[in-house]
Amino acid sequence: MIPPVPLGSIMNHAAAGCIGSAGEPGARTASSLAALTGDLTEVNRHIRELRNAEGDPLTLKDSVLLVLEPLPAGVSWDVEALLALASAAGVAALAVKPPSNDGTFPPNVQRLAGRLGLVVLAVHNTWQFGVAAQELLSGAAHLQGLLLSRVAAECELPHDSLSHLLSRLGVVLGHQVTLVDSSGNLISADDAPAEAEPNPAGPETPRTEIFSPVHRHVDAGPRLRVVLGPALGQEQAAIRAALGLAALAVSELLSRQRLQAERDARHRVALLGELIDHAGDISPSFRAKAWELGWALDGYHVAFRVITREPVDLVAKKPELDRALLRENIEASTVEQSDGWAGWISFPSKPGPAEVSKISSALRRAQHELGATVPTQFGVGRLQAQHEGIVRSLEEAGDAARIAAARENSGYFVHVDRLDMAQLLLIWTRTDTFRPAARELLAPLLAAGPELLLTLNTFLDNESSLTETAAILDVHRNTVSDRIRRIQSLIAINLADPEARLALQLACRSVLMDQEK
Repeated sequence: MIPPVPLGSIMNHAAAGCIGSAGEPGARTASSLAALTGDLTEVNRHIRELRNAEGDPLTLKDSVLLVLEPLPAGVSWDVEALLALASAAGVAALAVKPPSNDGTFPPNVQRLAGRLGLVVLAVHNTWQFGVAAQELLSGAAHLQGLLLSRVAAECELPHDSLSHLLSRLGVVLGHQVTLVDSSGNLISADDAPAEAEPNPAGPETPRTEIFSPVHRHVDAGPRLRVVLGPALGQEQAAIRAALGLAALAVSELLSRQRLQAERDARHRVALLGELIDHAGDISPSFRAKAWELGWALDGYHVAFRVITREPVDLVAKKPELDRALLRENIEASTVEQSDGWAGWISFPSKPGPAEVSKISSALRRAQHELGATVPTQFGVGRLQAQHEGIVRSLEEAGDAARIAAARENSGYFVHVDRLDMAQLLLIWTRTDTFRPAARELLAPLLAAGPELLLTLNTFLDNESSLTETAAILDVHRNTVSDRIRRIQSLIAINLADPEARLALQLACRSVLMDQEK
């Protein structure tokens, strides 16, 4: 015998599509579903006589009574009679499509339901509700078999994207299906930004999470997740079994996508290698291949080199780099390398110094955003022309990225345009003549605390930008502003004066190098 189903489980079964209710379900249970069609006069007659339209006996006690025809708008005595007759017949709940689409009932229905102690469910679609409720009321074995067959049929269809497959599985199971990592964090599908999941039953309602590993032999791998509100045990068991089957399809799709991503990466790496080896004489076939990848070879280019500061899956993480660049409105060609990525930004006509500077600042912001998951050192080359210029700028960017490894105060970011003269002057700061003068100049800051010297050096390294200094030091912008005002009062130097800024920058470098020894 199939045990009764709590009325609350039916109400919270997402596939049933309940959009509102009148009356409290409490601990009530339901054992069956009875559906009646026709206008309210016919429905009321069937309830009074306990006979359906075919004249067969109708058992309504402890049932969910589903009226297939929508309730009429306005005040109707037939509606009130329906509630009274349903209550007298001992139904567990009355399910109807209300006259309004917001799921609310007229005040007279609300009052009468409360007085009779009757639960009235507002459903969006009576046929959908009937099918979903019957699944629960038919027992666990029936529901599990039904979900397994639906998932199997869906997984046999072709799905070109992970997001499409997850969306279709959600429709089949009646609950949202997401992909999460081993810590439960949402994983983006097909490079779309991840969004927080709402509690399907509301923020105050307890929820149940069901997981199924995508790769069966990898404990720390991704998992499928379904979040349920209060749900019947048999529904949880059915969804758990169906989710396990769905995980096989997701695993196969992810494996296919990974193989394709690796093939694409090898193609990009080989093509970039060919460009570097034959930069002075590229063939028409090479141009065609580059065009297919969206690479611009003519015009002007600024290259950048990204070196990761810890081991990462470069193929899997490349979409994160591309997203970080696009969020800064940077359309770049990027290629995996053995220790990170190479890339370049192309311009059809020669950009001015101000535009190149804006690109450099945007790359710095992209590096900062990427740093939330992938710590890097970033190098940017100079503006160069034509396809040979891509190679020259990439070489400069590679050198700058390696220099950036020792430039923590600049956020591990170096732009060659800002590097050449600074490197020459830095040699002078190491002389015995300059170092005592630097310490004397900065003595008030050294006495006040190490954070002031560090702030000043970072501020000057980043073109006096409060925002970038705050991001690198991981403090609030107002904190940097307050420190700069204090620094100016302690050393009585006008930071708006370019010569004063240069002197201070060199002095900071000299003192900091002495401290590192």
